[in-house]
Parts: sequence; structure tokens; C-alpha cells
Amino acid sequence: MQFAVPPDMKYIYVNHNTNFTLKIRAAFDVGKDGGIVIFRDEKLIYKGVMPTIGNQIDLLGIRKILAELDSNNSHFAVEDVHAIFGASAKSTFNFGWSLGVLEGMLVGMGIPYTKVAPKEWQKLMWQGVQPVYKSGKSIDTKATSLLAANRLFPNEDFRKSERAEKPHDGIVDALLMAEYCRRKF
Repeated sequence: MQFAVPPDMKYIYVNHNTNFTLKIRAAFDVGKDGGIVIFRDEKLIYKGVMPTIGNQIDLLGIRKILAELDSNNSHFAVEDVHAIFGASAKSTFNFGWSLGVLEGMLVGMGIPYTKVAPKEWQKLMWQGVQPVYKSGKSIDTKATSLLAANRLFPNEDFRKSERAEKPHDGIVDALLMAEYCRRKF
């Protein structure tokens, strides 16, 4: 599947009528099922799933999105992830490869970014939300993040397409990380 930069995203980052430059804050939820979210000042201007071709991240698709940003006024939050207990070696390798590729693209294009631990952005973004617990005593992070996203952005659709029935975890997490980035940087 080819990924195209949405037409409404082109050239919207700089107000050419004044010397005022708009601030871009964005986030990647890492992985082939991840998401990308971009804010211009306080307005959500882009949300979508990680572009892929087959089961691999579409590097050109990500590059097209990043190329539209003014690197002098942008800042990305990237989740500082580690190996997941019980995951296969192949899965862990692919996850790490995705993180490395995204970091390399940001560095190569001169776009500042900060790696943020999940517990750090969750602590801020989950404020005022009652955590959802799994059958044991552990917190269901995906369900709790969805509650937080619905509280902060009640009119947003978190599905990856109009045909999808459920909210997309990657979009939800990327949205909360981008909001974290917007508030912190």
C-alpha cells in the first residue's frame, strides 16, 4: 500500500503572511502497528497508522511525512521502549529495528526528538482517569490510555479507517505521546 501525505498537511506549518512560525509537536508509537500524530500549536492536524508495505514499515512513507515538517520548529516524542518479556527474538529484533529506523530518520532530517519512557508520558496523560485493571492486579495500559484519550479528545475518532470497528492502539498511544510532547516541549 502506498502512503501519500494528506493534501491538507502540505505547507501548513509556516504562516507566510507574518514572521510567526507555528510550533509542531508530534509522536511516533513504534512498531508496524504503531501510529503517527502531529499537532500544529494546539490543533491536531494529522493522525494515522504507521505506513507499511506488507509487514514492513514503509520508510519512504515516513520520509514523506517528515519532509513536510519545519525541523527548526518541530519536536517529536518517541517511546523509549525495551524488549517485551515473553516476546520472540524475531519480534524483539523487528521492534528494535523500527525504533532505530525512526530515530535515524529524525536525526538524518535534523528533527529534534526526545525518547520518553511509557511510564513517564502515561503518568501525565492518565491524570484524572481511573486505571483499568486486567484480571490480575496489573493495569491494562491500552484500555486506560483509551479512557484518557477519550477524556482529552472527546470528539476524535481513534479508528485506523472508517471501516474499522475498534480504536487503534497505535493511534491512541501516539496521540497521548504527542499531547505529552506538546505540553512539555
